[in-house]
Amino acid sequence: MKIYSFIDEFSSFLPCVFTLGFFDGVHIGHKKIIQNLIFRAKGKYCTVLLTFNPHPKEVLIPKKNILYLNTLPERIHHLKKTGIEHLIIHPFTPKFSKLSIQDFFQNILFSKMKIKKIITGYDSHLGKNRDGTFHQIKKISKSYGIKIYKVNNPYKYKKKIISSTNIRKSLLIGNIEWANNALGYLYNLSGYVIKGKGIGKTLDFPTANIQLNENKLIPKKGVYAVKVNIFNPFYKGMMNIGICPTVNKKNKKIKIEVHIFDFYQEIYGKKIDIFIVKRIREEKKFSTLYDLKRQIKKDQIKIEYFFSKKSFKKNFLL
Repeated sequence: MKIYSFIDEFSSFLPCVFTLGFFDGVHIGHKKIIQNLIFRAKGKYCTVLLTFNPHPKEVLIPKKNILYLNTLPERIHHLKKTGIEHLIIHPFTPKFSKLSIQDFFQNILFSKMKIKKIITGYDSHLGKNRDGTFHQIKKISKSYGIKIYKVNNPYKYKKKIISSTNIRKSLLIGNIEWANNALGYLYNLSGYVIKGKGIGKTLDFPTANIQLNENKLIPKKGVYAVKVNIFNPFYKGMMNIGICPTVNKKNKKIKIEVHIFDFYQEIYGKKIDIFIVKRIREEKKFSTLYDLKRQIKKDQIKIEYFFSKKSFKKNFLL
């Protein structure tokens, strides 16, 4: 897959089949659009996906805190796996946001690309204030002899529409099972290991404290069964997302702590990837450290049993 930082950088001798969107999460619904794109190319045309950075809402609503399902490198990684040949990551700026749908297609796309077909999602809106509907796009495209195809029906899981918004909502309420199935892979948190207070080690459960990208969406507080990728092998583990109320009396900052089963190496400063499999329980405040240690041991036993089940091994999404 070739990657371009601006629309002007793109070049191809072949005519192309084209789609665009932000594609946060690169979930099953997104993949349905991309599969349609590749099918319509039929080996005769190149496939081109245009996306943006940052998220349009960061530009249009400056004070809005956008929580991403994917960092930009993660989004690129997942898009690469779809088989797209050309990926354009165009800067979304205030000036760009003011382009009308007419100007965007006539002056930006059609003048720079040999587009033969356009694929859109069921709810696509483009241009200034999202005023460009499917029918407007179709009308403009027709004047250039370009065919446009719409993926009419949203993809659903358990009767709920798969969308980046619904995946975010599910993660924030702790429904990791729905989110993982909607994504088609395990939701992950990646970051560098930083020093903590060392309390986990005194409880015989040493933890790696993870520093995340500040715009990455963190799921609901609680204890999770996870798979941890470090130095390429995968390890089983448990993760706590929360404020550690038993030991932290004042600091309410959310922390990500992971205990990696059967792992004893020093990893400060190393980058690790945490794949979230199942939410085990709410975060709780315990009266004593002994009570906390006893609960952590119960959590580990429960998670080890969960990982040993055939149903997990069959449905593991990595």
